[in-house]
Amino acid sequence: LFHVHLMHTRHVVCLAGRLVTVPHPAWMMVEARDEWMRIVGKVKMSRGPESRSRRSLAQIFDELGVRHEVERRTDDGYFSMDIYLPEYDVAVEFDGPTHYYNTSESSLPLRDASTTTRTAKTELRDF
Repeated sequence: LFHVHLMHTRHVVCLAGRLVTVPHPAWMMVEARDEWMRIVGKVKMSRGPESRSRRSLAQIFDELGVRHEVERRTDDGYFSMDIYLPEYDVAVEFDGPTHYYNTSESSLPLRDASTTTRTAKTELRDF
């Protein structure tokens, strides 16, 4: 619910030229925000040790001399970024296999852009 609220307030939503408003009790957004913040913190903690791929990516930034922060939250605390490049104000997200569905009918484990599609959760996050 809070994710929809963020999308609605950060991106003007119009239908037929009219601003769309969705009435709701104030307490609902307070509880939805609190739950969102709890989940964002929980997700960050549940990721446990960094993935090998994320460590490799951070190492590349080290080798290039690019200052970066791993697992940084946005200033509002609503989102966690895999890697943040503060000098460029750029977030880098590394999407591993859990962000994709295999769309190939083959039983081979090969995954590439032609045999995968992003999950709905990943699409929503990126929106």
